Amino acid sequence: MNKDKIIENILIELKEIKEKLSQAKETIVSLKKENKRLKEIINKDSSNSSKSPSTNDRFTDPKKSSSDTTIKKKKPRGGQEGSKGTNLKKVNNPDHIEILEVNSCKDCNHNLEDIDSKLISTKQLFDIPPINIEVTEYQLHSKTCSCCGSVNKPEYPSNLKSYVQYGDNIKVLVAYLNTYQMLPYDRISEFLEDFISHKISNGTIYNMLNSFYNKLESFENDIKDLLLKSKVIHVDETGTRVKDKLHWTHVVSSSIVTYYMIHQKRGKDAIDTMAILPSYDGIAVHDHWKPYNKYNCTHSFCNAHHLRELIGIVQNEDVRWATDMHSLLTNMNNYIYKLKENNKISPSKGKIQQFYQQYDNICQSALKYYPPPIEIPKTKRKPKQSKGKNLLDRFVAYKDETLRFFTNLLVPFTNNLAERDLRMIKVKEKISGCFASFKGAEIFNRIRGYISTVKKNNRSVLDEMKNVLVGRYYVPSLVEC
Repeated sequence: MNKDKIIENILIELKEIKEKLSQAKETIVSLKKENKRLKEIINKDSSNSSKSPSTNDRFTDPKKSSSDTTIKKKKPRGGQEGSKGTNLKKVNNPDHIEILEVNSCKDCNHNLEDIDSKLISTKQLFDIPPINIEVTEYQLHSKTCSCCGSVNKPEYPSNLKSYVQYGDNIKVLVAYLNTYQMLPYDRISEFLEDFISHKISNGTIYNMLNSFYNKLESFENDIKDLLLKSKVIHVDETGTRVKDKLHWTHVVSSSIVTYYMIHQKRGKDAIDTMAILPSYDGIAVHDHWKPYNKYNCTHSFCNAHHLRELIGIVQNEDVRWATDMHSLLTNMNNYIYKLKENNKISPSKGKIQQFYQQYDNICQSALKYYPPPIEIPKTKRKPKQSKGKNLLDRFVAYKDETLRFFTNLLVPFTNNLAERDLRMIKVKEKISGCFASFKGAEIFNRIRGYISTVKKNNRSVLDEMKNVLVGRYYVPSLVEC
């Protein structure tokens, strides 16, 4: 074989090796991207994303926490410093008094019945008396006038509509157990049978709840009017199963009012059906979901979401700016908290300028971690970006919405109020499963909204539920909003 042929073969082999090497490099890059994506999924939990603890933290290493990064945010477990504990205390006027005496001497057996006793100590026992259902029979008696012979008879109480029926106390208890304690119909029936030896059917329970639903229709309209007049509202939504199909529970709330609505859709159709945001001109706090931003009210973004996302970016992308932004937002929140403690109206112009400049500097320095793409793709779609770059773009484009809590002290740092209101819907699903019907979900949401409103205003749930049955319901005043 001559030299030229050998050189030609070597060149061919080199070309093949280069092609294989190029393919190997592409494979390595692809595997690195996939490995990074899978690591982000594995590392994602409630501390570094918007996922709830119930859906993510089951498979998370309990030893791993946000303390693995430079950002620490978790408080120690148990009672915090300065918290007031609760324990059982004696009452001054007990319902019953049992006098314990001795009638004979323990040493000589002398009779002590005629000797006055002396109180030396007391102990109190707190317990529930036996519960039994009571049946009251109303007997209608007539009287004939001896003067004119007219037959006179009284009227039954106005709340008696049939020959046998349940009273208001048991109706309130059923609504309380279902809507506040989240018990399904079957367990309510079992509970009543165990405690009062009386079984109530699921159909009767439904009818009791439906009665509350109908009587609270005007309440729902009143609180929607209050929310429209409120300076700050919170909005959020969560998936809810109805007959194994995904629906959405939407919430609009303030510190004293809660409104729920179940809908087949998550976005604009549902928001328009609620008829609050389309007409609202105050400040709406939410988690930067795009459909909310399309409405003309003033917006404020939830910084709890931002802090969790920043933790995830620190863990997965190892960029300094995310740590700096987390510290800045936390410091700004702490500063506002101290202002509120001292009854200050707003931070000084100097402080606003100082913190805003730090914010701009962090955003500007973060750009070095995300160089623009070398080639512009031919497709109309924007090139895919990392989560860090997406969050940075949001911080730059929505600076006012992110920092609104700092310039307006009526605006909270987070949207936790709406999230807490929605958490009870998820608790209901976990205890009872999905809703059996759309109407059942509507009934639950309306009654739950009323109970949440009552609780936010430190009023008795049972008393206010009983008032509903006689045509009265509680609505906070506009001044309280």
